[in-house]
Amino acid sequence: MSDAANSPGPPAQRDVKRGVLKAAASMTVLTFVSRLLGLVREQVRGYYLGTGTSSDAFGLASTLPNLFRRLLGEGAMTAAFVPVFTGYVERGDRKQLAEFLSSFLTLFTCVTALVCVAGILLSPVIIPAFFTGFAKVEGKIALTVLLTQIMFPYLFLVCLAAVVQGALNSFKVFSPSAFTPILLNLSIIALAVLLCRRLPDPSYGFAAGFLLGGVAQLCFQLPWFFKRVRGLRLSFDWSHPGVKELIRVFLPGTLTAGIYQVNVFISEIIAASLKEGSIAALQFSIRLQELVLGVFVISMTTVILPTLSGQMAQGDHKGFGSTHRFALKVLALVTLPAAAGLIILRRPIVSLLFRGGAFDEQSIDMTAWAVLFHSMGIYFIGMSRSLNQAFFAMKDLKTPMLVSLASVVVDIGGSLGFSRFLDHGGIALANSASAATSTVLMFWLLRRRGVETGLGEHLALVVRLLLACAVMWGALTGLMLGVPLTDVHGKLRLCLTLGLYGVVALAAFAAGCAVFARSELRQVLGMLPGLRRKA
Repeated sequence: MSDAANSPGPPAQRDVKRGVLKAAASMTVLTFVSRLLGLVREQVRGYYLGTGTSSDAFGLASTLPNLFRRLLGEGAMTAAFVPVFTGYVERGDRKQLAEFLSSFLTLFTCVTALVCVAGILLSPVIIPAFFTGFAKVEGKIALTVLLTQIMFPYLFLVCLAAVVQGALNSFKVFSPSAFTPILLNLSIIALAVLLCRRLPDPSYGFAAGFLLGGVAQLCFQLPWFFKRVRGLRLSFDWSHPGVKELIRVFLPGTLTAGIYQVNVFISEIIAASLKEGSIAALQFSIRLQELVLGVFVISMTTVILPTLSGQMAQGDHKGFGSTHRFALKVLALVTLPAAAGLIILRRPIVSLLFRGGAFDEQSIDMTAWAVLFHSMGIYFIGMSRSLNQAFFAMKDLKTPMLVSLASVVVDIGGSLGFSRFLDHGGIALANSASAATSTVLMFWLLRRRGVETGLGEHLALVVRLLLACAVMWGALTGLMLGVPLTDVHGKLRLCLTLGLYGVVALAAFAAGCAVFARSELRQVLGMLPGLRRKA
């Protein structure tokens, strides 16, 4: 494909894309540090809890508050809040903005507090009713219930933090919010290390860390928030036009997130019926997947929502399509080689990151098995998240809801079917198949909405990037013959050897791109600070 076909477009569009890439690149540093600390957190969890009873109990207990967090906080609420709030920011009337935010925050605080109290009171009913597999191990149900009750107040804190984050993102301020997961992970690590050996069960230390982390996530962002938003007050004017518009957009988004979280809940039930450690192994695997996604995907999809929302508010439909196609291109350049590398090196990576203490050879095997299938969905997760943001920017949360319903059917059916032959790996494979279904459907529906998705051009790019990945795969396979990873013992030696593998993989993929995807690589590198002149 010619360079002209891949040119960034008019100067205004180039500036928008460059701004998106710059913001995503700076946010990526913080997100990557957060994901690394998340891995350290999981290493600490693996050391103290392994994949045994306490680890399964803690894993499920953390899932339930996080389920509602995605329902009320960082998922549906952010998707509905940012486009509406961005509209007020674009109009420049700070008084109207403060009135809307006061009304919404009062309503949202009341709803979140009620959900939090209900979760604490109903945990002793929900967990024994749905997770009957835990009853096979004495004390597992009781421990899970208590941990869930301890951790549910985290929901209240993190949901308020998500509103603050949405407001800051609408002002194109991303760094403070990107830093807060670092505080969460540090809080969990610190309290786990300090308290695990002093409490009746080491999982209590992890639960306490979650609560401290929630306080830190909210409080850290407040100085930046109050610098830009003033005049807030307690307001029960829930008939405010902005609140009505947000609720109208929010309800389909809540259903979307609800469908997804029901899917997560059912997947946990299926995993709980498999051999002990299945839930923990899947969660360790997801942490690795999230590390890869956090390298750039989370940052890019966070940054483009306010940009796309602003372009829609201004009626710039051409710029909207151009920005979104660029985001998809960048995400493909990142996710495809990352997924390929993780598939090839999954077992030594799991061993390096988690081996030790209660995390033994069986734990490594179970986690690596899940990583194999989770890695297959990394590209599709990146695409579906970006496509979701396009619909959210158009204040259309109904379409993602319908797509989520279809993908959940695939996920649940796949989990039930695949787990019969692949154990917990079948659940991971079903997750990936669900993300692929979501990507295909949203590409098709976005085209039907009249948005130029550049699907043909994107598919051609994917094929060329897969060829570059094949070059990388061949180079790593050759390296394995000369420097076999099975002969490497000790974490330091394994770390150094994997570093060598990483350098070879990056060089091989770059060489493959120079042959198969030269123009796209030049376009992206040309927008990075310091590389613009060279490109």
